[in-house]
Amino acid sequence: DSGVRMPRRTLDARVSACCVAELLGRYERFTKGGSDGADMFPWASRFIMGFPLPEWQRPLVWSREQQVRFIESLWAGVDVGSYMVNETYDFMKTDGKEHYTPFSEILLDGQQRLASIEAYVLNEFGVPDIDGAPRFWSDLPRVERRRFGSIQFARANIKSNDEDELRLAYDLRSFGGTAHTEDQRAVSKRTPS
Repeated sequence: DSGVRMPRRTLDARVSACCVAELLGRYERFTKGGSDGADMFPWASRFIMGFPLPEWQRPLVWSREQQVRFIESLWAGVDVGSYMVNETYDFMKTDGKEHYTPFSEILLDGQQRLASIEAYVLNEFGVPDIDGAPRFWSDLPRVERRRFGSIQFARANIKSNDEDELRLAYDLRSFGGTAHTEDQRAVSKRTPS
């Protein structure tokens, strides 16, 4: 035994197979208010797809082009990884009103991707169809909307009420990658014929 010990598992993240329709359903319930609305998270100042964001989450940084490329990736069936949520649902009362405690259901990773889906379904941008014509969400027939909803987008869950642990999860998920440069793109830049 060399005495070498690696760190113990501190974050018990579980990934589950989910689809975009689950996100769309959550967002629809959130916009209707009530027990799924913003009033249930009085401590949160920002939301994406109905998930509250912790105050340490960075702002939205993706360009419109990046958002379009992400939605194109979903339509193409590309594995886009997972988003991470703190799956706690603790309640408290303030001024006689029941609401979730701080850090319940916060989105820890995936803000840019979920914001892209939200912007797409709010008709903020179109995505090229098979003929290259940009199509907004409102342009899509029901069958295409259902197909989009059936696209897989995994969800990772952790459960913690410890802010330091949640910040660690955020940092581990958000600061590991190195952005590619344009000259590293795999698709050639051929001009259409």
